[in-house]
Amino acid sequence: MCGIVGYIGQDNALDYLINSLRVLEYRGYDSSGIAIYSPEGHIEIIKAKGKLNNLIELTKQNSQKGKIGIGHTRWATQGIPSDINAHPHADSDSEVAIVHNGIIHNFHELKEELIKNSQIIFTSDTDSEVIAHLLGLELKKGLSLKDSMLNIIKKIKGSYALAAISKSDPDTIILTCHDAPIVIGIGKEKDLFCASDSAALLQYTNKIIRLKDKQVAQLKPNGEFLIFDGKTSKQIAPQIQVLNADPVSLDKAGYKHFLLKEINEQPAILRKLLAHHLNDNLEIEFPELDKTLLDNINRILICGCGTAFYAGLMGKIVLETLAKIPVEIEFASELLSREILVDPKTLVIAISQSGETADTLLAVKAALKKGAKLLAITNRPDSTLSALAERANIFIQAGIEVSVAATKSFTAQMFCLYLFAIKLAENYKSIPSEQLNWLKNELRYLPQIMEQTLARGETYREKILPYAQLKAFVFLGRSFNYPIALEGALKFKELTYIQATGYAAGEMKHGPIATIDETTPTLSILLPGLTYHKTLHNCIEAKTRGAPSLGIIDDSDKEARQELHTIFEVPALPFSEEYKDFQDLFSPFISVLPLQLIAYYLAEHLGKDVDQPRNLAKSVTVE
Repeated sequence: MCGIVGYIGQDNALDYLINSLRVLEYRGYDSSGIAIYSPEGHIEIIKAKGKLNNLIELTKQNSQKGKIGIGHTRWATQGIPSDINAHPHADSDSEVAIVHNGIIHNFHELKEELIKNSQIIFTSDTDSEVIAHLLGLELKKGLSLKDSMLNIIKKIKGSYALAAISKSDPDTIILTCHDAPIVIGIGKEKDLFCASDSAALLQYTNKIIRLKDKQVAQLKPNGEFLIFDGKTSKQIAPQIQVLNADPVSLDKAGYKHFLLKEINEQPAILRKLLAHHLNDNLEIEFPELDKTLLDNINRILICGCGTAFYAGLMGKIVLETLAKIPVEIEFASELLSREILVDPKTLVIAISQSGETADTLLAVKAALKKGAKLLAITNRPDSTLSALAERANIFIQAGIEVSVAATKSFTAQMFCLYLFAIKLAENYKSIPSEQLNWLKNELRYLPQIMEQTLARGETYREKILPYAQLKAFVFLGRSFNYPIALEGALKFKELTYIQATGYAAGEMKHGPIATIDETTPTLSILLPGLTYHKTLHNCIEAKTRGAPSLGIIDDSDKEARQELHTIFEVPALPFSEEYKDFQDLFSPFISVLPLQLIAYYLAEHLGKDVDQPRNLAKSVTVE
């Protein structure tokens, strides 16, 4: 949930560290810091609570000229946000400096041992500091930084990505990881980089090496690097990966916030996915997916966290509707609390924008041990999840999503699940082929209708602002729009900090209606389909109890507009009478857009940090 960067080469390390940390701001953080080995032979550590600009101002007061350095953006998990708890951390003699992502589970045990046996004095409240002291003690024995790291990873338990520098090994950066990502970047002119997210390296190189669990890497200023197995200490041949990602995607392209840019990118992303997966003969293709994975499946288990979970919930509905295969969905964190009941006939679909979500990765590893098949749906081909899935990936191709609140990745995940469901339906002949061909053809019109919806953004803004001072909202949806109600409520509270709860509309009478009064608006998704009138009835029930009644309706709806206080209109989806029963399938891609926009515009109006909401991180790499 934090960011690591590093540089070793012939230039001033500070510029590289700051530029790379700036890229990682999108992941969310509460403090930052750098450690640079200076020409005078000492390690200079500068760190600051708050935004990266606070750190940059401090660096202007100093003259860091070293060519080796590491940096960090921290999201507090152990110890409050503060200058002292910020990374990097040093040992008692300032012999070594480290940056760490993850959680050390045996932190208390190690700390007590260090205090008792070595009289170590701790200066921070973090679990990370124990790593610096452990390395410092190993270095005092005369070991190299590499051998010191190989020794201490046998002692620490938990998740970690680590980068370290030391005075005794002044021309070296040492890296290692376990259940947390870290990559090496191979630059030009014998420069080497490291980062916990390859996005930080794209401005300098697209050639990376992803460290695997318990591997230790040694970087030198002449461009040389070695990788060792953490268990055997034997040298390992590196596997170099070339990325296709575009650093230009980190530009706002004229939008006020990355979030607004990413909301408006969604139609283009769907067009890109259509071009990649649907050919002129209406055949769905998955180039990164081994077709044998689709054979002999009798059950599907979907797992994810947050927005990815809601995309998975949509996937469950679509897969069961089209492919007629039983689908279960679980929060990845909940799967870890008990035995995972899967077998070789179970397909596990793991969804993660970053491909580094800690809970999801742990659940996947547990499922793989039981022989389950794995399909990864991720935005990052260079991620740990993608590597675990090998030839069973569907890449959502959304580009780097800078804003912490997921928008374009959500619709891209949904769309990929739709395509996959249609492919399975073809394989298992669960739906007549003429109906499937109609569905595939209709998908091509979605981007255009989404663009028409996004063009109404200013109207949505005007209609939501009168509700800015209310303290709680209820979002309602049924069937295909139930996950959208959940996702809409999540976006609303993430961005505005106003309490919002999503419900299946049919559950209102089973408890939630007790919370409804004139201070609690209901926002209902009321697009045409099989559940339209039932949802409208739930909306009226709330209205009769004094609740302000808001709704997403289409342009052709005359009935709902007579019942609602405020309407957010979207273009009507054109369907022939023959395929009226399928219109529910398509509405989520339209209904989600007003929900994203009203959350954005209300948060902007309230002065919230739209791209980096408080307490949130883009990639949750700790349990």
